[in-house]
Amino acid sequence: MNEQPDAVSVLADWADREGIDHRNLERLRDGLGGSGKGGAPRQRPVLLYPGLAAEPWHDPARYEWVRTLERNFARIRDEFLAQYDALADHPESADLATTGNWSAYHFFRLGKRYHENHAACPATSEAIAAVPGIDAAGMAYYSVMAPGTRMKPHCGFSNTRIRCHLGLVVPPGCSMTVGGETREWREGECLVFDDSFEHSVQNTSGRYRSVLLLDTWHPDLTEVERRALTFLTETWLSLGS
Repeated sequence: MNEQPDAVSVLADWADREGIDHRNLERLRDGLGGSGKGGAPRQRPVLLYPGLAAEPWHDPARYEWVRTLERNFARIRDEFLAQYDALADHPESADLATTGNWSAYHFFRLGKRYHENHAACPATSEAIAAVPGIDAAGMAYYSVMAPGTRMKPHCGFSNTRIRCHLGLVVPPGCSMTVGGETREWREGECLVFDDSFEHSVQNTSGRYRSVLLLDTWHPDLTEVERRALTFLTETWLSLGS
């Protein structure tokens, strides 16, 4: 069997086909080649792309789409509650949950669109459509932590995205620590953070905690870099990565 080309070569071939100057993809190439290693304290993603601002927490007011999510909170929560029985174990629950359980209801996962879930939750689908890169930057799903769940510290795969949580059902005793700083969710409000920093989550209450979780592109990425990353997302499995 022929050996598959590495991601750097695939990116270069794509740039040639698209007529893109390779210099515009230099930091993506450096990240794929490993020269982006050595980020900020507590920042340890698998792929670290150089030249992107590194801060554990982002100001939600910076992002227009946050206001869209928060304006639609009531409808999004109603749709979540209607689909609660359709939740399934999160693929990473067994690896990350030291106690309790983590479950999810997906809208997007690594470029895959869950059409039936979008149809069942039209208000949620419409609201998240305002988020740049929602179909390619990473994930979008209802995330539920059972009572007593603790997620061990871990880092996301790449620093090319930032993550948002819209609080849907948040009892007291639920918090998240990112880059050493702990914050609590509030129902109807968004927390925005960089999940390439070490983060952990806990629900010490006797009720479940739910958020709408979604990823968007890091704001420092150029449009060409976003296009390139979308292409790599679409072809990642074929690269065996």
